[in-house]
Amino acid sequence: MQFIFTSLITTIIFLIIGDVFIIRKIINQKKKINMLESENETITMMYDNVRVFKHDFFNFVQALDGYSENNDIEGIRKMNEEILKECDEINNMEMLNPKIINDAGVYSILTKKYCLAKKEGITIKFAIFIDISKSKISSYSLCKILSILLDNAIEAAKECDEKIINVIFKKDIKSNKELIIVENSYKKIDINIDKIFEKGYSTKQNKKDHGLGLWNVRKILSKSENLNLFTSKDKLFSQQLEIYNWI
Repeated sequence: MQFIFTSLITTIIFLIIGDVFIIRKIINQKKKINMLESENETITMMYDNVRVFKHDFFNFVQALDGYSENNDIEGIRKMNEEILKECDEINNMEMLNPKIINDAGVYSILTKKYCLAKKEGITIKFAIFIDISKSKISSYSLCKILSILLDNAIEAAKECDEKIINVIFKKDIKSNKELIIVENSYKKIDINIDKIFEKGYSTKQNKKDHGLGLWNVRKILSKSENLNLFTSKDKLFSQQLEIYNWI
């Protein structure tokens, strides 16, 4: 009887372990699929941009030739600015590279928010100078914070004449910390940066579905000893996530 009971318990344990293994495998496969989908979306966008640029390049050359024949320096300058703008956009998209953004969750978030920003006519630029996979923050927390900060940045920037978002990942060696900065253009309304983390606080007229994002960020920060968020407003509104490396 004892042998049968022990065998039964052992069988149940093996089944549980097997189920956990299967679930973990499914989760990992889903992450890989999401990564591939995001990468494919980025490559498609880059390919389309290059095709458009290649298609327009001959027209650019012809236009420049026309301005040159008429000694129209101002026309050449404006055309040159447009060409450089398109080049900058293509170069910026090269940052959306899984070898640079080496965390699958963060890569997926940045790619999807990039697409969302582009649909709103927002210029979004990336500068990534750290190994994200080694940051002293869980991928889950980082993805959650990034999603909230980027959603807020997109909401604010799309209301402006000059629609700008900058996303910067860099090291502060002197203070032994990493900085993840999301800065955006915003309407120069009276934003109380001391209250933005309060539950329900929002600058929007319809506050029903707003005012919870930064409150949620504060909850995440309160559970971590090495995280801080510094908010400032000047020409751009800036949210700076500080990740200290001393833990």
